[in-house]
Amino acid sequence: MEMNKALLTIVAFMTYMVMSGLLTQIGVLISPLADYLEVSITHAASMFSLLTGGTFAGTFIAMLVYGRFPTKRIFQVNYLAFIGLLILMVTIDSRLQWVVSFYLFTLGICCGVGLAGGAVLIANLYNEQKRASAFLATDCSFSLAGFVFPSLAVVLLSANQLWTLSYAAVGVLAILILLACFTLKFPDQSTANKQETQSNGSAPKADIWTPRVFIVALALCCYLTTQTTFLIWAPSYLQQALGLDANQAAGAVGNYWGPSIFGLLIVTLLVIKVPTRPLLLTVIAVAIILASMLYATEDPNWFLTITLGLGFMTSCIFKLGISVGSQQIKNAPPILVTFLLCSATVGSTVAPALSALVVANFGVSSAMLMTVIGFVLVAILISTCLLLEQKAVQQ
Repeated sequence: MEMNKALLTIVAFMTYMVMSGLLTQIGVLISPLADYLEVSITHAASMFSLLTGGTFAGTFIAMLVYGRFPTKRIFQVNYLAFIGLLILMVTIDSRLQWVVSFYLFTLGICCGVGLAGGAVLIANLYNEQKRASAFLATDCSFSLAGFVFPSLAVVLLSANQLWTLSYAAVGVLAILILLACFTLKFPDQSTANKQETQSNGSAPKADIWTPRVFIVALALCCYLTTQTTFLIWAPSYLQQALGLDANQAAGAVGNYWGPSIFGLLIVTLLVIKVPTRPLLLTVIAVAIILASMLYATEDPNWFLTITLGLGFMTSCIFKLGISVGSQQIKNAPPILVTFLLCSATVGSTVAPALSALVVANFGVSSAMLMTVIGFVLVAILISTCLLLEQKAVQQ
């Protein structure tokens, strides 16, 4: 049983890695996709909103299917579809925009459904005390994939392989997940739901629709818009503005995600001793400084070095923001965290199209300015929320 539980935990981590494997490659694949379809870079970037939009749609589909159908069956159908789509994308060299758009959107849906399934697995496998550590590990696995797959994409592209092959590499994880679906025993979700209902049944319902909650939700949306914008356009900025070649420029994505793993682990230890709110404000302030340095520097090597610091210092903003947001309401129901997560996902969904629109009108350097402005907005919103919270406590 313990081995089964451990393997299912790894499966849950891999669902996060599959999502990361597709999303974190966007910045590396913009130029190859533009060449592949013979469109502008900004148009190619905006097409990736279909991928992020698909993941957003997938989370809503997940809300409908999990609980109604066995998790194991959902995984089987989902990852069979995912692998089938990847096979079609790699084997059929179709350079029609609508075909590529279809692939991106449906792959995104599969990622969204799969990621939600990973969260369901962790919720069913672990009690409340151990769940937090398990979810931290999912963040680390997301960051790990964010380092591995963009780096692999650089290798494949430098070997003159099509961009589709770098996405196909993610299919290896999907195959492993699918094999696990036929060999492992999945937990009984109904039992976990009953326990959750019993534990929450006595808690009074709280009204979560308060200004502070909406402000935190908007801050999280701004953060993911900012993060996604930076990761999408940093490689192009390094090429066009700072003169690096494509392979070196693509290293910016790996430079962000690699150190973020260690940043997440350190913050997990810090929150035991340091209050969450001042820690969050400090990290956001550091993000503003680092983003400003990225925008100001004309040295590509210094840019790549600062990106290491940005990944290490700021990847924890999302989790800290969720933590602060969930504390705005006493006895908050689970829907509060769901609302915050969905609000944040809107940011990553619109970021490719929004940033592409800005870059098309103001040039690639505007993406770096968007990064600075985005972190400033996050700081303003979080500060506003904490001030309102302080007033509410005093009253």
